[in-house]
Amino acid sequence: MRARSSTLLICTVVLAAASTAQVPVLLKDINPNGASNPGGFTCIGGVVYFSANDGVNGTELWKTDGTEAGTVMVKDIEPGSGSSFPMTFMDVDGAIYFTTNDVANGVRLWTTDGTEGGTQLALTLADVPGLLEWISFVPLGDRIFFRGHATDTGRELWSTDGTPAGTELFMDIHPGPNNSGFQNPMSHAGKIYFTASDGTNGAEPWMSDGTLAGTQMIAETIAGPGSSGTTPTSYTAVGNLVFFRAGTSATGDELWSTDGTVAGTGVVRDIYIGTNSSLPAYLTEHNGLLYLRAYNIVSNYIWQSDGTQAGTVALPLPTPAYTSAEYLCSHNGLLYFSGYNGTSRQLWRTDGSASGSQEVLYPGSDVVSPLSNSGPMLSCNGEMFFRANYMSAVGQEPYVLGLSTDVHEAAQDIAFIHPNPASHHLQFTGFPINAVVELYATDGRMLRTAPTLDPLEVADLPVGVYAARVRAQDGRVLHQQLVLIER
Repeated sequence: MRARSSTLLICTVVLAAASTAQVPVLLKDINPNGASNPGGFTCIGGVVYFSANDGVNGTELWKTDGTEAGTVMVKDIEPGSGSSFPMTFMDVDGAIYFTTNDVANGVRLWTTDGTEGGTQLALTLADVPGLLEWISFVPLGDRIFFRGHATDTGRELWSTDGTPAGTELFMDIHPGPNNSGFQNPMSHAGKIYFTASDGTNGAEPWMSDGTLAGTQMIAETIAGPGSSGTTPTSYTAVGNLVFFRAGTSATGDELWSTDGTVAGTGVVRDIYIGTNSSLPAYLTEHNGLLYLRAYNIVSNYIWQSDGTQAGTVALPLPTPAYTSAEYLCSHNGLLYFSGYNGTSRQLWRTDGSASGSQEVLYPGSDVVSPLSNSGPMLSCNGEMFFRANYMSAVGQEPYVLGLSTDVHEAAQDIAFIHPNPASHHLQFTGFPINAVVELYATDGRMLRTAPTLDPLEVADLPVGVYAARVRAQDGRVLHQQLVLIER
């Protein structure tokens, strides 16, 4: 995903053999004067699209190839300091669409090819007579489905091909001016799964293959028109099952699954037994199973499920343990998440065992709880993208955790650390005369610091992987990479 000079290629080999030693790396300080608050990371065609605020142009459309140089604003849609707030990035049969929602124009549909000139307004509410509002966009094939509001039909299921002529009511699920409440859509394997009410059965799980004949309620979670539980949400596909969260007065909010049939729809397990709710959240596919956070009478855990009651179990907790796992992400065979260790919220990873669960710390972080305002993480082409605030002087910015070792592309050909692997010392080439190197263990402890003018002795350190960071005199990070000490 990112090109590397021959000087640094050896680090990729090092990490392939010691991937558990990966540490977070700042992708780019997008807003040098504050926090860029990136969000909405979406991988389309090997490129990650997201929103961010550089402090000058407001919250606008950005993309990244996983390198600092390749992390750029695509277009300032709302010129000046105003924000267009791009979101809901969608791959629509090979074309990229997204929505914006600025104060002056409301929700609009855009298309982009990743260039400024190729980022064009596709559709607005004013282009479609009778359409009053739209929300909850989801792609299916060459069309986008959404909830549209019209006076004579209420809030119902609409679709568009991105043109005014191709935008129309798809199905009036709750006939007449009543609302079906189409919401929580998820696209998978040629179908969309969503929640709606036809006026007879209440809010229930539905599915559609994009045809009227193939659009129907899957099953009732609560019999009859009333709703004494929780609206189905968080649809997540794993294999031939779609998992979701739903609630009844008898079980509370619990984990459900469906294979698309009435007989194949039901509670997977009453995790918090009785009328209490386990509140399933952050449902994620990982290594062919479902992973989620759920509560029971003891505490909140990460659970895994194969869709059966016996196969739905809590993962063992490490010592020291985490609580309140958030934003689960499957990446390179491991499950990553934001976890609270009793004093701070940090990045964690697990292989499903207690001994294989540990914090992934940022060397030299001066923020107590760097993931306290994080968001969903994304794995794309061997890199994991996430938002964090590891350094108070930097603020909320995008970070990566991948097989590469240095995101400062501009410096890589003239400034580097060598040899790597090393046995007795590290040398530093191409750095300013007053630069300083910091060497960290992968648990975040700083082991030593010294000027880069002289070799750094490492003969007394145990064999393993370490994080090296070079800073300028004013504290700016000039370069960082992982180095291997071996003998």
